[in-house]
Amino acid sequence: MAPVLEEAKVSTAEVQSEATSASFQIRQPATLPSDNSTQRVAITTAKLPATLQYQSTPALREAAFLTALANNNTEYPFLAGTLNTFLEDAFVAASSMKPVMPGEKVELALGADDGISIKRQLVNRFTESTGFSGNGKRVTYEYKITVKNNKATKEQVSFKDRLPISRNEKIEVKLLSPADRDIKREDDGVLVWNWDMEPGKSRDAVLKFSVDYPGDIDVAGL
Repeated sequence: MAPVLEEAKVSTAEVQSEATSASFQIRQPATLPSDNSTQRVAITTAKLPATLQYQSTPALREAAFLTALANNNTEYPFLAGTLNTFLEDAFVAASSMKPVMPGEKVELALGADDGISIKRQLVNRFTESTGFSGNGKRVTYEYKITVKNNKATKEQVSFKDRLPISRNEKIEVKLLSPADRDIKREDDGVLVWNWDMEPGKSRDAVLKFSVDYPGDIDVAGL
């Protein structure tokens, strides 16, 4: 009979949390060589139920990144430091982790995945005069964002784009598409789409907005 591999048992440490710090008392003795080298000592192991979601910002990079979303349901604060991530026993990424206190959300990046493709293209841009005298200007942009699930399973996809932000009351930015019910609005003009993508299917989103401003104002970036 082939040997059965069992998960190694780790002795759980005691934690004492203060307002701005935490200390751990390791119950199991550990041998530390006297060579001034850094040693790792296991504090505990934990299983956190997680939701896998693909995230993307196609205006910056046309790629989807697999992300694990979970909650720290332990009594231990997760300390900031280097994080090595494994998926199905395979190493996928090394990254940095921010401090996560008990009860807080944990977000782990698992790297880009070609199983979800996403494209963003400028479909139309046109300028027109506005106002009775035609002194006003309006620039309208229309983008198409195409998401395709190349996998054989249903996947959650969340992607972001953004509207220009005006700091001048004479410049008006108006969202024409999509409708507010189809997206989530965040701060600083960020728009979020959350889709459940069926296997092998593709779906399009249209981002259309206009910028109105007086003709005597120079607006950079339009």
